[in-house]
Amino acid sequence: MKRTTAVVCLSSLLITAGCSDSKSGDGGKADPNDEKQASAQVVKQFADAWVKAWAPEGKPADAAALTDNPTVFAKRLDDVDSGIVASSVTVVPQGDAKCSNDATCTQELAVEAQLRGIGAMKWTSTATAVKVGETWKIKAAGDTIYPGLGDGTNYLKRVRTLPARASILDRHGVALTSNRPVVIVGVASGKVATTATYAAFTKNLDVDGAKLAKRAQAAPAGQFVDAITIRAEQWETLRPTMGKLPGVLTMGGTQSLAANPTFARSLLGSMKLATEDTLKNAGPTASTQDQVGVNGLQYAFQQQLAGTPGGVVSLRDGKTKLTIKEIFTQKGTAGKPVKTTIDTKMQQAAETALSTQKLHASLVAVQASTGEILAAANGPDVTSYNRAFQGRYAPGSTFKTVTSAALLSNGLNTNSSLPCTDTINVFGKTFKNYDALAAYGAGTMQKAFNQSCNTAFISQHARLQKDGMTKAAAAFGIGRDLNLSIPAYGGKVPEPKDDVEEAASMIGQGTVTASPLAIALVGGTVAHGTAMKPVLVPGKDAAGTAAPPLPAATIAALRTFMRTTVTGGTAHALAQSGTVGAKTGTAEVVTNGKVGTNGWMVGYRGDVAFAVIVEGGESGGKAAGPIVKDFLARFK
Repeated sequence: MKRTTAVVCLSSLLITAGCSDSKSGDGGKADPNDEKQASAQVVKQFADAWVKAWAPEGKPADAAALTDNPTVFAKRLDDVDSGIVASSVTVVPQGDAKCSNDATCTQELAVEAQLRGIGAMKWTSTATAVKVGETWKIKAAGDTIYPGLGDGTNYLKRVRTLPARASILDRHGVALTSNRPVVIVGVASGKVATTATYAAFTKNLDVDGAKLAKRAQAAPAGQFVDAITIRAEQWETLRPTMGKLPGVLTMGGTQSLAANPTFARSLLGSMKLATEDTLKNAGPTASTQDQVGVNGLQYAFQQQLAGTPGGVVSLRDGKTKLTIKEIFTQKGTAGKPVKTTIDTKMQQAAETALSTQKLHASLVAVQASTGEILAAANGPDVTSYNRAFQGRYAPGSTFKTVTSAALLSNGLNTNSSLPCTDTINVFGKTFKNYDALAAYGAGTMQKAFNQSCNTAFISQHARLQKDGMTKAAAAFGIGRDLNLSIPAYGGKVPEPKDDVEEAASMIGQGTVTASPLAIALVGGTVAHGTAMKPVLVPGKDAAGTAAPPLPAATIAALRTFMRTTVTGGTAHALAQSGTVGAKTGTAEVVTNGKVGTNGWMVGYRGDVAFAVIVEGGESGGKAAGPIVKDFLARFK
């Protein structure tokens, strides 16, 4: 500053006399404006360094270096960061510095820290800048960080509180989930756990012991390495053996769970300790210590169900550890329940009907008049993957419901002649019937539907326009994005590239794919007369019609077709299940180069429409029929 002042004065001599430098003109006192400027500059540098120190992976060294006691202040700044668990901070100097004659200046700092998992905490502290030799430094006092910390051992401590997680409800308001005791089972980091310990995790908890061992050995010393969260009652059965193994550690807690581990698992979803990915979905107030939804409705409505946490930050005496005063309080907000369209009794009926199966199977039931989903089950194993909604399968002969609608709109009627032959050739591609069907020659369209004759329907492929099957499928709601709260596949019926693809699409093969949910909605369209959009969470999922109503004559014919398929066709397994309309399906699939089949059934009784698929099922009647019969017997 002296050199600059001298130059200015020298220049001024050309204009006027009386200019002198600070030594001769003011008795050697420093210019107050220079003091304020220098002080403000170091305060600004300190504020910027503080922001960096509390950023993710930040270090306090740069901020501490600007103080008159870097070693002490670095630890103090880091301790406060850890005490309130700040994820970031903004620090803005306020107003002008106030300086005294003893080379000391003060300036207020407006501080706003984001407390991880709670929210924003604001305060004002005071930075005191002192001149050390020729350099300005920030006084390494605790009050610089927060007023009241002083130069002693006082510290800040926070306590975070989570509200009880809200329940997912069925259509009648009955809770499908509630907060139940759980145990987080894991191991100590390092090499405390033994080979026998990891083998027990693999055997008893279906946890990959080898991967768990690698995680434990890579984790910092003294850390709890979580492996799995299980119900408290399950741990009680394992405690006598696993609890004694070297390195096994547990933590208690609560988790939002259904009454049993299998109930509606793929719909409700599951919860785990938050990860980097699930934290993004959980929102800014979630923490890595929180149990959050990882799939299903628990994931889709994580923030609504969880509510927001509360917290208290207190100033505590470093010697007694007692609270001096609470300096920040934020009340949490309770989570809000999510009401679904699921019918608990029908969901239980669906799961029971699948429980004895040896093959993977899925069942979906919807209310035909509204599209509301009443049940969706996958079995026989418990799975979080919702095949009932997301599976992409060739629908096989269940798709003859759509094909019949296409043909009925192109001049055919229920009594039109559709010959059933052993095979039919379409431009070099030979199609045949399912193995149990013998060709019967001349017959009506209704008979072809009842007996599920492939060749009879394919014989009419020339009647359809190139996009005939695509348009017919759209009338049943197939081929559109379902836009449900959780992932669901609405099916696809691409416009065929040639006659062979068109023929294949008429029997639900080739490029045609659909989920069990989409096929259940086909049954609902026949029952109601109009395709409806599926709804799982009212108010969230778009409701209403998915397509214009089908012609009355078409609906009447399809209802007759499906009813007579039960009374005298391939769905005769349901003959004693009330007034049911149904269509069976057997779809060819190629797995690992081998041709197999999936068994299907679609239908309705009253206002309840349903679809069942059995992966690897021999036929719809034999594989899916008994499941539907069991399901229908469990409710009226």
